[in-house]
Order: sequence, then C-alpha cells, then structure tokens
Amino acid sequence: MNKKLLSIIEAIRAGRCVLVLGPEICQVNYTKFITDQAPETAPKDFDESLRLAYDYYFNEVLDDYEREDLEDSQISFVDYPFIKEHLMTLKSENDVQHIYDFMKWYFSQTAEWSEHFNKIAQIPFPLVLSLLPDASLEKSFELSFGGLQNGYMVSRYSRENKAVPSIDSKPTAQNPLVYKLLGDLEHYDATFTFDDWFDYFSNIFGVNPLPLAIKSVLKDDPLILFLGVRVEKWYIQVVMRLLLASGQGGLLKGKKFAFVNAREKNVEDLAKKRLNVMFDEANPTQLLEELYQACRQEKLLRVAQIDTMRINAKVFISYNHADGALADKLRADLEEVGIEVIIDSDNPIGFEIPKFINESIAKADFVLQLISANFLTSAWVAQESVKAFTLAEIMGKVVLPCQIDDALNDNEFRNSAMRSFEDKIKDFGIEMGNRLMKGESIEDLQPQYQRVLELKNNYDKTIAEFRNKNRGDLRGNNYDKGLQQIFASIKKYLAVPA
Repeated sequence: MNKKLLSIIEAIRAGRCVLVLGPEICQVNYTKFITDQAPETAPKDFDESLRLAYDYYFNEVLDDYEREDLEDSQISFVDYPFIKEHLMTLKSENDVQHIYDFMKWYFSQTAEWSEHFNKIAQIPFPLVLSLLPDASLEKSFELSFGGLQNGYMVSRYSRENKAVPSIDSKPTAQNPLVYKLLGDLEHYDATFTFDDWFDYFSNIFGVNPLPLAIKSVLKDDPLILFLGVRVEKWYIQVVMRLLLASGQGGLLKGKKFAFVNAREKNVEDLAKKRLNVMFDEANPTQLLEELYQACRQEKLLRVAQIDTMRINAKVFISYNHADGALADKLRADLEEVGIEVIIDSDNPIGFEIPKFINESIAKADFVLQLISANFLTSAWVAQESVKAFTLAEIMGKVVLPCQIDDALNDNEFRNSAMRSFEDKIKDFGIEMGNRLMKGESIEDLQPQYQRVLELKNNYDKTIAEFRNKNRGDLRGNNYDKGLQQIFASIKKYLAVPA
C-alpha cells in the first residue's frame, strides 16, 4: 500500500476523511451517444459526453413535434477560457424545463455508475459532499444501510430558499451525511448554467452556505479527498476554496488530495499554489477501487447484516439454464427469509413453456432477472424480459435486474451477439428454403426462427432497458452484498420497515 493510500486509510479509520465527489469519477459508456460509432469522435471526458449526449437526445430521443416546439430553446454549449470549460447557456427563461428534462434523461442513462456509488456507500466517510445532481448516490446509501441500526442523512443547498439547511446532528462514520452542495434535479435547483452559478454565488457571498454540522466536521482538520473533481474549472476552484475555508476564513491545515489529472502542467501548478492541493496520477475510478479493496482488507467497510425478518413476497427468477447453479443458490437464500420463489425447475413435465412464463410473471410480485452473457443471448429469456417489462407497467409488477457477469456493459459482446443472431437467422433461412424446395414442412423451425428474429430486432431496446435501471450486483465476491440489496429493495417496494 503506497503512502498516500495508507494516509487515506488512517484518516478513514479515525473518522476524519471527507469525500468530495464530482462527475469525473464515473466511467460513462460515452460511445452510446455516438450514432455512427466512429472512434475518433468519442468524447474524452464528462463535459464532451454531456454535449454529445445532448445532440443524441435532441435528434434521436425527442419526436418531431417536441423538436419543433423546442426549436428556439436548444441548449448551447460555449467554450470559455478554461480548458474544456462548458456550461449550458440559457436563451430564455422558458428553457429551464427543457434543461432539466435533458439532465434527468442523461443521468438515467448512467446506471453503470451504481457500482462506484455502492462502493462509496460502504466506505465509512462521515461526510460526502456531492457535486452530482441526481439521486443515484442516495439510493446506494439506502441499500447499503438496509440492515444497519444506524441510518444516514441527506441534505442539500437550495438556491431558491437561500437558507442554510438545519442538520440535527454532526455526521459520523456510523451516521454519515450526503450533502448535495449544488442542488438537486428533483427540486429544480441544480446548478448547470451560468445563470445558475451567478445565482448560487450571489446567495453564498456574505453568508456561510454550509450547515453548522458540516462546519464542525471541517473544523476537525480532516483529510479531504477529491474524486472526479477537475480543478481547472474556475467555478470548481471557487467551490473548493469555500470548502477549505475554516470559520475564521483561513485555509485548513489538513492535507488535501485531488485525484484528478489536470490537462496542462501550468494549470496543475496554479491549483497547487492557489488551493494547496496535491495531485495524483491515479484515475479516480482506479483509486476508488484501490481504496475500496484496502478498506475491505482492513475490515473497515460498512457491511449491512442480513435482516432475518421474514419477507412475505413471491419472486419469479428469470435466468438461463447455464447459470442454474447460481439460480439455485439464490433461490435457497431467498427462501431462507420466507420469500416464495417461482423457478422453471418447478415447471411440470409437459407444461408449455410460454404458458409457464406468462403464469409465473402474473403470480409473482417481483421478476428477478440474472443478467449474463447466457441470459442476453437466450431467445427464451429475452422473451421473458420483454414481457416482464411490459407486465411491470400494466400489472404493477416490479422487475429486479441483477448482473452476474460483465456482458451487459461490454459493447463488443453486444456486437458479437448481433453477429451470432444474424448467422442463426441465415442458417434457419437456408434450412427452411431447402425443406420448402423438397416439399417438406418447416413447422418445427418457425417458432425457433421467430424467437431469434424477435431477439435480434429487440436486442438494443432490451439492452437499453437493463442499462437504464439500477441493478443488483451478484458478480463474484459481490454476491453477499448484492443479496442484501435485493432484500432491501423488496422490503422497500413492499413498504416493510427496514
């Protein structure tokens, strides 16, 4: 363990490490917003992803009528003096709803971030100051604390109210606080545009925008860990200066780390002199993984104990038979807490598979899907998935997607799967053509052909549905943590007290 990582671990052990979380922590699958999939056009960072995503959103997601209504309200991204300095510029006050609709859509595309957030929720930071506007981090905290006696707190700075929120108690490692420093999407006070920033700064100058509970943590001279925060942004530097100021207005004497790579050496030197910030070459995601594993090795992680409360629910497990061993293990763990499990091994001999699927989904409260390479290339499972999503909306069912390998996030896997489907369709076509030339029946081939054809035609939509949802993680060593997530989610949907 290197010296810097060791110093962070020691600060965490002492309950004196504060996390400031920015968007660069997230390794977004940027290429999802590139319609031509040209590598040279792929964005290099969060800001470029945002601009590219907006083009995709406006041209591919909105329909013709929506685009026509918004013709004069398109968001403009303007280059400013600092490197990659992009903020959205309003053309009129009527653009606000459009910006928030886009940002909600954008953050809904980034379900893969949940893996990072889940790790952050398990590391015992007493205080997380988030620069992110959505609720994904809070959801991870909620799942992580599902079986713990102590809870966690969430608060935010509101530009509209222009008042410092009151927080009942000082944050600790056992009772942490997530504070959304720049507002919230759901409350329409997130800071995205230049107008927002000017409003934000006009509210905080001359007053102290931080609650007393947060000031008390910062006065303890903690180690402040910046993850995914780019200091070359002028407004981020102002926010950092705000955070690093004590009640007397002087800079804290504690160590500060910004684990980001400044784009130019002169910017890095300027930030060091201006903010007394130390840099590290590690990628923020890489550092988070190293920190998580180190905390795990030192037994510092917050680990929710499995709640033995009986849960009265019915769950239909949708999986591919190649993943049967994990499905059986999951079934046993669910049944141990009283959950009734419906699984295809209970399907009586001679019972039609489509009928069994329909009846199982109708009977179940939850459809739990084990997403894997096998799952994503199975025509039967794909059929279940489409029906589960549809029935969830029509009948009030809840779909609980859980990853058991990395296939879902692998674009190359998606491309090879599509080639495989095309080959199967071609082979079916040749076989059916040969039979018809001989005057033979193709009745046995048509259902299989139709399933593969539907799988190919709906594949990208199915993949997008899974990627856009917060997913449980049952991969490898994450199984126990993922099982606790499933229990917490089921209890929440059933309104059972944690």
